Amino acid sequence: MKKLVIANRGEIARRIFRAAKQRNYSVAVISTEEDSDSLVCKEADCILFVSSFLNATEIVNAAKKWGADLLHPGYGFLSENSKFAEQVELAGIAFVGPTPQNMYAMGSKESAKNMAKKCGVPTLNALLSEDLSKLSPSEWQNELKHRNIFSPFLVKASGGGGGRGMRIVDDVLELPNAIKRASEEAKAAFNDGTVFIERYLTAPRHIEIQVFGDGKGGGVFFGERECSLQRRHQKVMEEAPSTHVNKELREKMGRASLSLVKETKYRGAGTLEFLLDENSNFYFLEMNTRLQVEHPVTENAYQIDLVHAQFDLAEGVWPEQFPNPNEFHLLDPKQVSIEARILAEDPRNQFLPTPGRIKLYIEPESSGVRVDSGIIEGARINSNYDSMISKLIVTAPNRALAIEKMSAALENYVILGCTTNLPFLQNIVRHPDFLVGNESTHWIAKELDLLNQKIIPNCLIELVTSKKFRELLVNILNGEIKQSKINNAFSNQAKCLPNLKGLSAEKEFSDFKIIREPENNKFYLLGNSIDSLLSSIKEVKNSYSFNLKKLIFNSNYTKQNRIPFYAKRLNSEVIQINFFGEYLNIKCPFYELSIVNKNHTGSGEICAPMAGKVIEVLIKEGQLVEAGQVLFIVESMKMQLEVKASGNGKVTNVLVEQGKILSGTDIMAMIALD
Repeated sequence: MKKLVIANRGEIARRIFRAAKQRNYSVAVISTEEDSDSLVCKEADCILFVSSFLNATEIVNAAKKWGADLLHPGYGFLSENSKFAEQVELAGIAFVGPTPQNMYAMGSKESAKNMAKKCGVPTLNALLSEDLSKLSPSEWQNELKHRNIFSPFLVKASGGGGGRGMRIVDDVLELPNAIKRASEEAKAAFNDGTVFIERYLTAPRHIEIQVFGDGKGGGVFFGERECSLQRRHQKVMEEAPSTHVNKELREKMGRASLSLVKETKYRGAGTLEFLLDENSNFYFLEMNTRLQVEHPVTENAYQIDLVHAQFDLAEGVWPEQFPNPNEFHLLDPKQVSIEARILAEDPRNQFLPTPGRIKLYIEPESSGVRVDSGIIEGARINSNYDSMISKLIVTAPNRALAIEKMSAALENYVILGCTTNLPFLQNIVRHPDFLVGNESTHWIAKELDLLNQKIIPNCLIELVTSKKFRELLVNILNGEIKQSKINNAFSNQAKCLPNLKGLSAEKEFSDFKIIREPENNKFYLLGNSIDSLLSSIKEVKNSYSFNLKKLIFNSNYTKQNRIPFYAKRLNSEVIQINFFGEYLNIKCPFYELSIVNKNHTGSGEICAPMAGKVIEVLIKEGQLVEAGQVLFIVESMKMQLEVKASGNGKVTNVLVEQGKILSGTDIMAMIALD
């Protein structure tokens, strides 16, 4: 029995764990004490505790002491660190991934650019870290002009990925601060603060090529992935194949990618990232010398298993299901696959992270639907790591069916306890631009207001937020109204409801009922009011977003329309409801609490935007500040956020210091506002 160590956590650790168990490996996972309650720690044969997922020496020593034969780094953390890979192999443990030499050559975006130029692959002009260190900031502007790099600029971390350590800069004078922030963020995420500046394309497509090398110069590629749907350089959804890449372009990009595989004698799975301009010219960006978050869409489109293939190669065998690596193969995708990243963040509140405990968790189940998850109900979303909960992947014979599957799966994905991006994703997959594949890396930013609209009609929201609905729901949740009494209890009480307006015609709703499934958090909303509400909905402004009538459950026995929903009390004040993936947080009518203005406009209180860690304190007591001035830098889920002053004033108290752990909306400072 081979012994494998997984030096990662969350979704990818569980994905690797499943494949390892299918091969009858004994599996240990690396973990920190504060992450020891994670699901993969409960599943593994052994837990190897270290102080940090970035402490290479501790990880290698723990793996060696346990007697590991293999170590899989997953993605993120040390997965692209050549020194770590070298330490692993020097300890006599097989590194499931590229060689240290591969990583050194291609794991750094800067060295990868140089290698691409050597192979004749087009690249974007850049001012590399070596250039930045030789020149003073006052000389950067002339050098950028000399290299035909004009505003806007992209400051980019040389190592890592996931959008961390990246900043778009319009004014050359802002570059020093952007470089400082990007470097700090990259250092925290990947233990490598190296950054550089390159030309920034304003609205390109982001296309990836999946390769797999034999370590001797041979290799194969499995088409492309469309990764253009991004926010702050972080991918939101991916699909394979791309709607914009034809067979001729696929072959050109594949041959360019394999030229780098050959030059570097690349070993195992890797991804080459390209930008595609409006004329279908492609430019090499970087190579990710590891698995990608989005690798499942390639697996499903080409019916392969990249993790098992990695294990095969680590055991000295070329994967049996792969073509001959010494010949060029232009493979056709067999299906269309789309992936959505389910994240603990609030798109309607500047995408702030929403760490916390999952109170209710139900994954969608259907043919062609796959969920790669790192959690179960009751699990904790840890503020010290990234915000990913799971990956939802759908696969179908064509793109239209795949989109239909994704839309239905998102509607049936229930997560209560923290806010997620589920409604945001639903608005994406129903948008006319997405339906025809009209997208770019800037599309989400352009359509953000529309993508953040509620996905259920206003008349339903008004009904659910009414006092009578809230009272009835709370009584059911508290067990004060028994199931047997529900059908008789509502008709008279519900007459107290205010008049509710439908979207097309005024209707007075006088009767509704709430029925709860036995021993479950699933409910049904039904009655005459619901029938009237449905008849009033003729057209929704963003009608592509939601078809309420289509989703209503109609009972043949009662001939009544039923709107299903899920509900869970988050605390004594708030109940969270999920209607087809849309979140509504409603206040318990029996709990009175003074409302604090979270923006603190005029209050003089500066509060943390979320749980996290204070990275930098930029003010001191007695200092005068202006509206919009950055006061603190806070890190949460590996992202740095700026806390700014809401108005002009004088700092009277600074209540936190660098390194302080924030539990939530802690008061960080007091300002006497002008």
